[in-house]
Amino acid sequence: MRTLVTAVILTFLTACQVSINKDHVAEGTKLMSQGDYFNADLEFDDALFADNNNLDALRGSYYCALNMGYNDKALKRANKFIELRPDSSVGYNDRGTIYLVTKDYEKALSDFNKVIEKGTDYPAVAYFNKAESLKELNRFEEAIKNYNIVISVDNKDARAYFKKGIAFSKIGNEDSACISLKIAKDLGDTEAGKEIESTCK
Repeated sequence: MRTLVTAVILTFLTACQVSINKDHVAEGTKLMSQGDYFNADLEFDDALFADNNNLDALRGSYYCALNMGYNDKALKRANKFIELRPDSSVGYNDRGTIYLVTKDYEKALSDFNKVIEKGTDYPAVAYFNKAESLKELNRFEEAIKNYNIVISVDNKDARAYFKKGIAFSKIGNEDSACISLKIAKDLGDTEAGKEIESTCK
């Protein structure tokens, strides 16, 4: 009888913990959507204290930390997500973004390659991030190929045209640079006009 009572109590406590955990994640998500990253992160931390394998809390905490400039914490959260879900592209995308922010472009490139390899619902984002990594590594022709993939997915992506124009400019192909920059400007990129003035004579 005592064993049965103990089992019932443990089941009840586990159910309560799950419910409280969901509440922390829900509140954190709400605060995050309002731009209150500090208090949102506290909620996600509380959820992770109860269950450090909570994927939703890990991602929420990652996003808050990244937006607050706490790159080490964001990296820790992304690494934990990858440890738990090595089959998913999500953690690699998150970690690659941190590496872009911290200018560790070789590692960023490696992670974005994994995102593409594992598959993603947002291929244009993955190829754009890969192109950005390549551009920062001065591998401009490879970057252009990846910007072209982005454009093939979304031919209204002004930023991809702008960055492609910059990459063409870096390898001395001013004609192609100007074509891309003018398309970017027509699509509404706010920086393209200034770049046209300095590049297209």
